[in-house]
Amino acid sequence: MNQADLASTVVARQLAECGNLFHRWQWSLSTSSNYSALLPDSVVAISRSGVDKQFMTANDFLAVDLHGAPLANFKEIRPSAETELHCHIYRKAQGQALPIASVLHTHSKFAVYFSRRFAAEGVVRFSGFEMQKIFDGIDTHDSSIEVPIFANSQKMSDITEKFDAYLAKNAWPAAYLIEGHGVYAWGKSVYHAKQKLEALEHLFEQKYMEEK
Repeated sequence: MNQADLASTVVARQLAECGNLFHRWQWSLSTSSNYSALLPDSVVAISRSGVDKQFMTANDFLAVDLHGAPLANFKEIRPSAETELHCHIYRKAQGQALPIASVLHTHSKFAVYFSRRFAAEGVVRFSGFEMQKIFDGIDTHDSSIEVPIFANSQKMSDITEKFDAYLAKNAWPAAYLIEGHGVYAWGKSVYHAKQKLEALEHLFEQKYMEEK
């Protein structure tokens, strides 16, 4: 696979569309955020570093292995600084036979707000909202979901270790937040992950409005 091959894939086009949309919605301003999708043979398509999401195209992705190492034809392209977090989610999901095929990371105002607002508690909880039914295993508003919050670090292994520790005691969450940073959400496809992220942003906004 080379750059032209990757750019011609459906997932590269879909990820670029998400980047454009998320910039328009002010979830991925400037060069922030990163997006990925799982390809056959455990190859990951992930956004390269430094891309302005307003102008993102299918050419702004590279292929890495499940440990984040660029494949042979992509070694001159700098991957996102948080590639390790994406790959860690895929590896953990495969280890538990979970069908996660896309990870989307954004920096929306509400996600960052709640990542700080509930940092001491280490989790944001939602209950009583119809929109919760978007998430796997939830079939009624009369339930609750939680989104864990992990302390930010420039050392990605600090964050992956915290996620491992969370999973050792809890079921897979709907997503996770990084304090003062943003949200990671995932799904069975690019558009499925997008739907989860949209639902989560709705819940963040509703909770924010209730607090005010």
